[in-house]
Amino acid sequence: MTYTTLPEPARGCLLAFATLILIMFIYCIIRMLDAGRRNIYLVCTCVMSALAFSLYQGMVMYQQEDLASFDVPVWMIITVLVILLMYCAYIQYNIVVWQRSNITGMSVKEAFDRLPAGLAYYTESGVPVMVNETMQEISRSISGEGVRDACAFWERIKTCDRGDVSKDADSAIVRIKDNRIFSIRRRSVTAGGARVYELIASDISREYELTNELEIKRDRARVLNTRLKALMETIEYVSMNRELLKLKTALHDNIGQSILIAKRYLFAPDSVDKKRMLEFWQDNARHLVNDEPEEWELPYYVISKEADLMGIKLNIIGELPGERELIPVVDAAVSAQVSNTLKHTNGTQVTIEVADKGTGYCLSLKNDGEMPDGEIEPRGGLKNLQSEIRAVNGSMEIIYSPEFILKITLPKGESNAGQGSYSGGLPHDKRDI
Repeated sequence: MTYTTLPEPARGCLLAFATLILIMFIYCIIRMLDAGRRNIYLVCTCVMSALAFSLYQGMVMYQQEDLASFDVPVWMIITVLVILLMYCAYIQYNIVVWQRSNITGMSVKEAFDRLPAGLAYYTESGVPVMVNETMQEISRSISGEGVRDACAFWERIKTCDRGDVSKDADSAIVRIKDNRIFSIRRRSVTAGGARVYELIASDISREYELTNELEIKRDRARVLNTRLKALMETIEYVSMNRELLKLKTALHDNIGQSILIAKRYLFAPDSVDKKRMLEFWQDNARHLVNDEPEEWELPYYVISKEADLMGIKLNIIGELPGERELIPVVDAAVSAQVSNTLKHTNGTQVTIEVADKGTGYCLSLKNDGEMPDGEIEPRGGLKNLQSEIRAVNGSMEIIYSPEFILKITLPKGESNAGQGSYSGGLPHDKRDI
């Protein structure tokens, strides 16, 4: 049986089968050219596609009655079509296997689009060369459209206020609609002798969140450190007061015993050693009449001990203020000077010059460490100290040339006017603490 004698429905089915095979051959040739497979397989595919086209053209011409007859055996047509179909399937399988083991332009584009980081390459005129899906998403989130003009997209990032965290000449940190944070950097590169610009957007949402958490924890730690410092400054006083309470209790017990001994002496003089009783009374009386303060009761004792522990020597010229409301301020000033000397100047000695101006005090705090490079802006401990000085109507001035001097002016309290400074045990003239 030939194709000419085949019934009309059967001829229509064979023609549709031949059309499908011809389309498959065209698709195979396009994929091979796109993958760069210009080898013997491409030549064979072109020859086989020419055979499929000739068979298809003969069938179409007979169908349109351009040929009087198409005397080709039906079995031969079916055999050729099946062979061509199997060849197409083999070529498709061969292309898939080759693409899995080789890098092609399409595989590079797919990998480029799947990157979690945003990438974009564009010319100096703003024409995009390659833009992956992540960068397109960022652009749609910021401007509502994809990257069409890369220069305009970059300028929009630099100028828009919504979601911007920070920006400079060639970098910006932006927040998109889903609250993700991206760090975008731009640089110029040379590719194929032409200058192009590269945009790289990295997702730093987690790092940004951790940085904010760290800042919050740092602020909390700073507050706790301030409280701990205040506690450490008072713990020695608490311990000393506890010891003082023990001494007072012991003195109270001794006086009670003295009274009991005297009472017994009055009722039975022969039962008490008179000499020992008098010594006991004299000893108790000596403790009661001695009003000289102990060393630990003197103002600024704790800060002097702290300076010694940190290896800083305090030289005090003059008398430090003894007014009750000024002692905490001066103590904080000396503490700040000692800390800054240790941390920032690598010094080992702090000198404090005190001048009594009648209505107030002028304190000049210096150190023997390295001099600052320029003007110092009060922050941290110095800023807190400035607030404390202003609270008592004082003033603070930082002199950084020709040497660093922390100059503090404090008024004398009205309630203590005329009383003078506390002088018991405090250094006079020049004395090392």
